[in-house]
Amino acid sequence: MQKKLTRSQQKHLDIINAAKEEFIEFGFLAANMDRITSSAEVSKRTLYRHFESKEVLFESVLTIINDSVNESVSYHFDFKKSMEEQLTEIAYKEIDVLYKTYGIALARTIVMEFLRQPEMAKHLIQNIYSIRAITQWFRSAIEAKRLKDIDPKQMTDVYVSLFQGLFFWPQVMHLDVEPQGKELRQKIETLTIIFLQSYGVAE
Repeated sequence: MQKKLTRSQQKHLDIINAAKEEFIEFGFLAANMDRITSSAEVSKRTLYRHFESKEVLFESVLTIINDSVNESVSYHFDFKKSMEEQLTEIAYKEIDVLYKTYGIALARTIVMEFLRQPEMAKHLIQNIYSIRAITQWFRSAIEAKRLKDIDPKQMTDVYVSLFQGLFFWPQVMHLDVEPQGKELRQKIETLTIIFLQSYGVAE
């Protein structure tokens, strides 16, 4: 049975949810703390008791989203499945996290704020974005001798670069829409083929 939240915990969550929607709709700079308090149905005093500034609130929103992703996303290496099949499944899950959990609108806000506040970007990247579920899957695949014995963190960097080049940056920069159907399958196939050509071991 899920433990009932205290009144303070519920207010904290309400503020986070309201802030997320505010940042998505207006971006960081134009986000308004008065609108957040109104949406969360809390006083400004209560908001600042939980979050001392808009920057702290923004970081908290990103941390909570990332924590929920880390809790729900894990990739189990399956010896019975081909590498192509497993990487395809992983790509679909990563796309689901990007487009549905974060959303391109929030991703766009994150990028803009990281450019404006490089110290915040450095802090968040080191503390909440340095752990990726796929890195552990790469380690397992290397141990199973299904991928080359190369630093899994390097593999992660390469995979993320390929992934973002196909599914993140074109959408964030308004150069393309979110791919669907046949186009999505083709892009996932391209990602998988290029990665396995670089790091795969003949099965």
